[in-house]
Amino acid sequence: MSSNDVQPGGVALRDPFVGAPFAEAVRRFWRKYTVFTGRASRSEFWWWWLTSFAVGLVLQLVPQAFTPDAPLLENPVGSYLFVLWALVTLVGGLALGARRLHDANLSGFWQFLHVLPGIGSLVLFVFFLLPSNPKGTRFDLQPGPATPGPATSARR
Repeated sequence: MSSNDVQPGGVALRDPFVGAPFAEAVRRFWRKYTVFTGRASRSEFWWWWLTSFAVGLVLQLVPQAFTPDAPLLENPVGSYLFVLWALVTLVGGLALGARRLHDANLSGFWQFLHVLPGIGSLVLFVFFLLPSNPKGTRFDLQPGPATPGPATSARR
């Protein structure tokens, strides 16, 4: 499927899906895993965030049921599974974050605020809550110039 294909809800994959339902937001995360250009709506972003949080929590808690003697959230199996999940979704999460910032007309490089303890994540949280800004279309993939086709007539 190309990025121009219309998805459920009548929205092309390349466009932000405002009001994306849960399943479609998760599907778009995986389909656009390495896409750092374009935009993502708030619903796409927050449905994925909730999904990722829930999966991470389950990966921590399920092994706990099999080793009740270990302190809560300190089970090594759960920790390994959680780290594996975090690594698997790292690139996609950064790509989605960049697209969400683009939708608010901000550069994806604002994600470097994550390296500032506390305040950086708080500022990013506020940025992720910002509504769509029409000027954010500047981050969309622009169509390239038309490539000339073969000559239809030869002049001599």
